[in-house]
Amino acid sequence: MQAICQVSLDAITQNFTYFQKRVHPAQVIPVVKANAYGHGALRVTQHLHKELGVGTFAVATLEEAQELAANLPDISLLIFSRVFPSELSSVPENAILTVGSMEDAKALADNAASEIRVLLNVNTGMNRLGLTQEQALDLIEGHTLPMRIEGVYSHFSSSDTASELVYFNQNMEFNSLVEKLRATGFQGMIHFANSAAGLNDNQNPFDGMRLGIGLYGYDTSSRGKHQTFLNPAMTIKAPLIRVARITRGESVSYAEKWQAAIDTNIGTLRFGYADGYSRALSNRGMVSYNGKTYPVVGTVTMDHIMIDLGQDEPETGEYFTVMGGESSRVQIHTISKILNTIPYEICCAISARVKRKY
Repeated sequence: MQAICQVSLDAITQNFTYFQKRVHPAQVIPVVKANAYGHGALRVTQHLHKELGVGTFAVATLEEAQELAANLPDISLLIFSRVFPSELSSVPENAILTVGSMEDAKALADNAASEIRVLLNVNTGMNRLGLTQEQALDLIEGHTLPMRIEGVYSHFSSSDTASELVYFNQNMEFNSLVEKLRATGFQGMIHFANSAAGLNDNQNPFDGMRLGIGLYGYDTSSRGKHQTFLNPAMTIKAPLIRVARITRGESVSYAEKWQAAIDTNIGTLRFGYADGYSRALSNRGMVSYNGKTYPVVGTVTMDHIMIDLGQDEPETGEYFTVMGGESSRVQIHTISKILNTIPYEICCAISARVKRKY
């Protein structure tokens, strides 16, 4: 028996539809990078394409695009990260490349065997990737390179923070660029909003938004007021493989960081940090089973976690929920707060040896 990651495609459909209604008539571009944030890129993409007719998806790398293109040749795949000239021969026909610097633009143009589809990524304050406003306008107005510029986008650095100053400034910067682009007659696709920005009532969605973590059921905006309308799609369950009685004063796991205060039953679950359960949840995590919650005790190990069952004696082979599910104490939002991180990291950390079930 192995740990399983249950993914609700119904939840993903509901989440997509919620955002689609918010930004209509703008196009929603599902982001399925990092194996669809741990949910399974191929299956999620197939579902949205077949059931909802979604035709454009976004990934981070060429390798991610290759995997999806091999199975879904009739969709478009926007690649966020740089593709180098040496990789051009292996770019799928249905890929759209990102140009994020003048060096990148020249390198692609000098090495492209034929006209390539591109979007321009403009830096408005994130300072990770992106052209300047002036460079983007130069590429569009003096366009002589063998590239079909299909759109322009940027990326927020703080659409999910309580302070909206940087968010406001980035919007101002991008709006200024859009005015200049439209003045040149540019009709390509414009998009800026990510999930958190898509939940901001004052955000202009332009022609589209990129739906990442919101697709998988998490409201990461500063107020979180939309969470009740979103459905987390991921639930992780792990099998109970051992139940043993220990006496008061006995310790559990490495370095004896937990000792029993009373005689109790200790359960061992087949799920550890190699599966994506953070070692920082040692003596802090919770799991649930049959409407009850149990604390994780002792140090989280590579392949197992131990739980204090008290006087309960469930049968081995039973599955316990270790992430997600009904209990608020086990939900991924709660776990991310315990770890002072974000749901993205929790979901992306679920390893390949955890079987996905849809």
